[in-house]
Order: sequence, then C-alpha cells, then structure tokens
Amino acid sequence: MSLRLFASEIFVGEQVLSNAEAHHARDVLRLSTGDAVELFDPAGRVGVATLLKLDRRGVTVSVSSILDAPAVVGLEIACALPKGDRADWLAEKLSEIGVTRLVPLIAERSVVVPKGDGKLDRLRRIAVEAAKQSQRVGVMSVDPPMPLRVLLNDRFVGGRFVLSTQGATQSLAAALPKVATPVQLVVGPEGGWTDRELHEMSEAGLTAVSLTTTILRIETAAVVAAGCVATKRCAPHGNQSNP
Repeated sequence: MSLRLFASEIFVGEQVLSNAEAHHARDVLRLSTGDAVELFDPAGRVGVATLLKLDRRGVTVSVSSILDAPAVVGLEIACALPKGDRADWLAEKLSEIGVTRLVPLIAERSVVVPKGDGKLDRLRRIAVEAAKQSQRVGVMSVDPPMPLRVLLNDRFVGGRFVLSTQGATQSLAAALPKVATPVQLVVGPEGGWTDRELHEMSEAGLTAVSLTTTILRIETAAVVAAGCVATKRCAPHGNQSNP
C-alpha cells in the first residue's frame, strides 16, 4: 500500500505541505526523511515524491514526476444530511466507496441544514482522510447545501435516480444502466418525500427506485445505493468504458 499524503495542488520540485499533512506524516504514518510517498490532489493526479524534511513546523517533499488522473465515471449522491456523527460516517463511507460528489440536500422535511462553513469543512476533511485510506482516485467534493428544486434544474448527463418507499418503484440494481455512465442518486430525509417533491422529480426525469423491503436511515440508504452502483461497475462483465 502506498504511503499517501494530500496536496491541494501538485507540481514538480519541492513543496511544503499543510500542517494537517505534517501531522499525518509524522504521527500517523511515522515517516522519516528519505521515505518515498505518493501525493494526490482533489482531481486525482498523483505525484511521485520523496520526503525531504519533517518537523513540528511542517513537511517538505520533492516531487519527481506527476501522473495524470485516470478516467473516473461520476457517481453523485444528493441527500438530506442525518443528525450529528451520522453525517460524518456518511461522508467517510461514501468517500471510501468512490463517490465523486456529495450534495447536502434541502428537502421540505429536512431536519439538518448545515449553517456556515464549519460542518462542511469537517465533511471535506473526512473525505480527504478516507481517500488516503481507501486508495481511491481523487477526493469526493462536498457542495454547499442545495434545495431540491435547484438540484433538479442542474443539467446532469447520465442516469438520475431517486430512492423512495412511496408509490411505484423498481429495484436500483435492475434500473442501473448496463454500461458505466454517470449516475446521480437522490436520497430524501427520514420523514420521506412530499407528494409535490415526488411529482417534481418525476417531471425532471428521475427514476424512482428502491433498495430493500425495509425502511433505511439516510446514511444507510445512501451507502447501500452507492455500493450497489460501485459493485455493478466492478462486475467482470461490466463495460467500464467512458460514455
């Protein structure tokens, strides 16, 4: 397993990493001068680097070469955030699975709507840490909170699905495209969707899907749905070419 450090940008030559990465290199990975490391940035580029300096003031690396990011098919999750630490767990697991974008959704029955940058910054840090551990390509982005109507007005090229326990649905596994195309999954609050929201999503072309015969919490539904997409993309018979 590569020893990975995060950089907001990567360039050939010497560069100083953030204090957070200095802590990770020193106290978590326990690296020493001369160790080989792998830098990665949000877009998925990778820098081949050597540790030059590591102390309480920071970490300096020398990047010898940069590898372009491999092609990744988008997997977006737009969901109402759960309460407390459950949102942290949600961000961590979605990042591990390979979700490319997380949109905190504001629905009519939403209970949690992040105020200010504190909660979003925390979720973004969690996404970075999970990217280090999982060896995924790039970093999952975390958007500011977005009302459902704004999300529906965004142009999205690919399959759009809404998880619902109301009305007629089909299984997500059966509804997914046979080839790896971008996918957006929309997960509502624990109080469920209103009739108006379901109508708006249907009008916008979203396909209503279900996961199980049981009622799932927000974070469970989002992770299971993302895992379903990721598993299908990894199937040996799947076509992994880009659209």
